[in-house]
Amino acid sequence: MEINEFELSAADGILLLNDIRIEDRFFPQGHKLNREDISFLKSYGIKKITGVRACNSDIKSALALGMIAPQICGENLGYVVSKTTNTCKIVASVDGVFICSEQRLAKFNHIAPYLILNTIAPYKTVKKNDIIGSIKLCCPIVEQTFLDDIVFRLSGNEPLLKIESSSNIKASLIFTQFSQDKIEQKHASASIAHLQKIFPEFNFKFEQKLYCLHQQNDLAVCISEAAKKSPFVFIVPALPSSCPTDTLPTALSITSNNILCRGIPQDTLSDLMIATKKETKIIALPYHYDKNTSAIANQTIKIALSQPNLKIDDFLYLNTIPLNIQHLSIDEQKDLLSPPNNRGKNKEAPIAVIILAAGCSIRAKRNKLLVKIKGEPLFMRSIRAAIRSKASPVYVITGYHAEEIEEYLKDLDINILRNNDYASGIKTSIRLGLNSVPSFCKGALLIPADMPYISAKYINKMIRSFSLEKDKQVCISTYKSQKYNPILWSRSLYSKADLVPENANLREIFLEHRDYTTLVESDENCCVDVNFPYDIEVLTNK
Repeated sequence: MEINEFELSAADGILLLNDIRIEDRFFPQGHKLNREDISFLKSYGIKKITGVRACNSDIKSALALGMIAPQICGENLGYVVSKTTNTCKIVASVDGVFICSEQRLAKFNHIAPYLILNTIAPYKTVKKNDIIGSIKLCCPIVEQTFLDDIVFRLSGNEPLLKIESSSNIKASLIFTQFSQDKIEQKHASASIAHLQKIFPEFNFKFEQKLYCLHQQNDLAVCISEAAKKSPFVFIVPALPSSCPTDTLPTALSITSNNILCRGIPQDTLSDLMIATKKETKIIALPYHYDKNTSAIANQTIKIALSQPNLKIDDFLYLNTIPLNIQHLSIDEQKDLLSPPNNRGKNKEAPIAVIILAAGCSIRAKRNKLLVKIKGEPLFMRSIRAAIRSKASPVYVITGYHAEEIEEYLKDLDINILRNNDYASGIKTSIRLGLNSVPSFCKGALLIPADMPYISAKYINKMIRSFSLEKDKQVCISTYKSQKYNPILWSRSLYSKADLVPENANLREIFLEHRDYTTLVESDENCCVDVNFPYDIEVLTNK
């Protein structure tokens, strides 16, 4: 494919890059110029035209969009490709809430200069057949290599967009008490009434109501009790929280695993907090929530209610220009397609991959992960294998030389987690990765980033060895009766998960779980890792 300004006399067969209208003649983008067209344009004094010269391997934009859309569309979405406008409309197939990471959306729109994705505002409530997004290819054709690269970049994560269908939210309510008078009770009831009014699509079912004094220890006990019984816990405070060491935030710090949102930058609502305790989400409403008109506050709560696996990044906002909701026409509904959705239908378990790339490479005497192999750093080999495999999502844990490693990953739609405590050992990276794996994944595959010959084929082999029927299981690579990395742990064993060291056969952790261990036969190359300067020398000289 060649995009250029061509002499009109040599433009026979050129595809127009833009729409052209002269008098009553209209030439749409992608129109293939013929001799009659050229004579007509010459008669108006036109000497040059901007267009595209196609090659045999180039792909028309409509076909390309039809291949890109399934990579972007997740649950409860469909898409319609227009053959005349080089656009693809993305459509809700159920009533629900639109889910999209603004960070990932921004990354997508930096992938290529003439591929654009616009969506409505994330976490907006939508109806069936609402158009929630559109993909535009600004060129009538694309090169096969361009398309292959786009699909590769989008293959290392869950689909970018999805609709979370409307459902009942089962929750516990905690009311803290200070004055214990009627005014306090009226204020608490008004906050819950406002919550139900703002979010009717979630259809709250409050299964238990708990009361405690507005004191740190009493509230901490109450939070722990509520979290055992409900997937959501709402706290309605008797007093506002003014600082991180106030009563409510301190109680959350004592009891929760992670405080993901410690407040929003908005007067009277700054004490809105979101935390998690194991699988339970805790939402501490701001004291003045009964008078809330803040879009940021409502979006923060909606993220906590809608997003299956919360992260701190979910509450960091980027500026985007949202679309206004439109409705799909009846004619377009006839052409509506759905991307393949194999979750829950596949014979193979959904498995995440965690690439461990945070270490200091002490034995190698330098950062081995940045050693170039055929023009590309060593760590990219394991990442490419993971992306091309059936595993999803892909997580990369960085630490030592994080900025340099992350520079190579900036255009890949994968999850990058920085371990600031990497010097404390690899287990901190393992914990960070496993804590981020979504609950729908049955297990996680741990891969050190220094394995130059790990392949997508072998990763798929490990996934096939993982049984959907068993709760506890460990799948370990083996070659000539020796255990090697990578290693696949079931979700129920995340607290025990570790890598395979040189003395794996003597490690108590592997002896303890041998009754449900599956050995996956590897080959000599797949097991290779890079530890010492000699290993680097051998690798770079091949």
